[in-house]
Amino acid sequence: MLRLDRDGSRMGSVIDGAGRHLLDPAHTGRYLWSQLTKAEKTVFGTAVCQRMQRELGLADGLHLDFMVAGHEVDMKFTLGSNWMFPPELQDGLCLVVSADDANGLWSLGLLRVRPELMRTGANRDGKRGLSARGREAIHWIYRHLQLPEHALRRLPADTVDAIFAKRSAQARTEELFLRAQLTAITTADLSAVTMQTDGIKRAREARRRLADQGVLILNGIHPRDAEWASGLGLPVPGPSMWMSVRLSPAPPQSDGRPTITLDGAPWCVASPDDPETPLPLSALA
Repeated sequence: MLRLDRDGSRMGSVIDGAGRHLLDPAHTGRYLWSQLTKAEKTVFGTAVCQRMQRELGLADGLHLDFMVAGHEVDMKFTLGSNWMFPPELQDGLCLVVSADDANGLWSLGLLRVRPELMRTGANRDGKRGLSARGREAIHWIYRHLQLPEHALRRLPADTVDAIFAKRSAQARTEELFLRAQLTAITTADLSAVTMQTDGIKRAREARRRLADQGVLILNGIHPRDAEWASGLGLPVPGPSMWMSVRLSPAPPQSDGRPTITLDGAPWCVASPDDPETPLPLSALA
């Protein structure tokens, strides 16, 4: 597993992608796994398993989910803190995966499923969960790694409510960039806010409209935006990420804030006390 995915980034993307597929933000406006229905949560593990196999190029197993390094392995996924193992999986190898978007963490470990590691009680299908001893027997390969970040998961609830209170997709997009400045905005965030498949188009329009309020929307796919972010001392957004920041003309006497040049004049990240100043046209080209 570590040879296939040294830092866990591929597996983290697999879990995040499965969640986004089930949430279907462009059509539902959902952005939290807690918003999934019970039926959708039931098939979450299947979606992760299928995407994992495809992403890592794992062959089908004869009896279990797939082959890893010549060993037949099953995969069990949970959005909580426990997994359920059927009787036929006893003595088999299992990759156990847990994920929680509330804390933004996921883990993956390896377990040889044995009767002595199970709880005594079983459900109607004969499946049993792990005992405390069973949890201690897990060999963790990735432990408490960060899921890909999405702004809507981390913004305060009242901020998100204010964004979704706007009636139109364009207004919600602009409210997102106004209220979540200096925060990485993903395509999933845009899809949920717009409830449309053209969230990127809405972001481009927001860049034009919010310039009148001095707000610059950066997208890492554009080299000039990346240069501006770096020049302002900000994190450079990735190709599928956006970030908004309010700018103001730099004071005549430098106060130490990094600056970029727009229309031949220095601009810097605005402080709360700086007046609202429209951006020059060069920021929109």
